[in-house]
Amino acid sequence: MKVLYNKGGEYSDCIVKHFDLMDYNDDKTDKVLFWGWNSVDKDDVKEQYESANKKIFINTGQPCDIINGPMDILKQSYFDEVFTICPYTAHVLNTTPNKISDTIYTPICFPFREKHFNKYKSITIADKEKDVIYYGNIHHVVYVDLLKSISKFNYAFSTVSPTLPTEELSKLVTHFDISSEEKWDLLSKCKINIGFNLLFLNPSHISNLKMISNIEAFKNIDITYEKSILPQMKTRMVEAAACKTLMLMYKDDWNVIEEWFEPNKHFLYWESFGELESLIADITNNYEKYWHIVEAANEHVQQYSIENLINKIK
Repeated sequence: MKVLYNKGGEYSDCIVKHFDLMDYNDDKTDKVLFWGWNSVDKDDVKEQYESANKKIFINTGQPCDIINGPMDILKQSYFDEVFTICPYTAHVLNTTPNKISDTIYTPICFPFREKHFNKYKSITIADKEKDVIYYGNIHHVVYVDLLKSISKFNYAFSTVSPTLPTEELSKLVTHFDISSEEKWDLLSKCKINIGFNLLFLNPSHISNLKMISNIEAFKNIDITYEKSILPQMKTRMVEAAACKTLMLMYKDDWNVIEEWFEPNKHFLYWESFGELESLIADITNNYEKYWHIVEAANEHVQQYSIENLINKIK
C-alpha cells in the first residue's frame, strides 16, 4: 500500500500529525492511502495515482467539511473509500442519491499511536498534581463560562490561540503553545478533563449545510438549524482516556461520545456549570472513588490505535 501524507491545514498540536502512517508504506500503488487534511486539494498528487485500484482517504475533519458546502464534498469524489469519525455525516453521504464514494464510519478513525501513549498506562492517583484541565481554543461564549468554573480549582488551561477575546481570559492561560508531548504529560497529571463535543456554527455555515444533498438525513438537523451547533467527537477525549484522566463530557443533543465510550463506565456527563463545579469538587476530594472509571476508559481506548485502523483498512 502506498501511503501519502499531504501536510497543511492542521492546527499546531493536531493529533493527525502524530499518526505516522508512513510506517505502513511499502510503495505498492495498487492501493493508495491519503492522510492529512490537505489531501483533497492536492490535485497534482492525486493525478499521479488516478489509476490505482483503490484510493482511500482518512478524513478526520468531518463534519467540518460539510459546513463549507457541496464543493468540499465533491472534492472527495476522487476517493473510493473515505474513513470518517462522524457517523451522521457518513449516513448523509451514503444515503444520498448522488453518492460519490463509500464513506466508512469507524471510531478508530481518530486513533492514537501506542508508542506515544504506552508510558501513561502506569499513571496512578499519586501522579495527579492538578484537579482539572481544559485545552483548546475559545470557540464560543460557553467556553468562557467553562473557564470561569474550572478556575475556581487547581486548574490548567492550555491553548494554541495567539489571542483571546478579553484580557481577563488571557490571564487564565496556564500553558501556551506547548508541544503535543508536553500537553499529554500535563494531561496525565490532571485528575479531570472537561469537554464539549460540539461545533459552533455561524449563519454562513448554516446556509452551506442547506446546500448539501440529503442533509435532512443528518441526525437532529432541526436542532442544528435552531441552535447553530453540530456534533463532533474531539481528539481530547481519546487523549484523556489514553493519559488516564477522567473525562467529564457536556451532555448535548447527540452525545456522539457514546459511539466510542459508555457513560458512567468510561466517562461522566454534566449538564450545567453548577453541576460541573459540584462534580469537580467531589471528584477532586474523592478521586479514588472514580479511579475505576479512569482505568476502564484507559483499557477501552487501546482498541482505537493506529495499528487497528490500518488492519481495518487492509
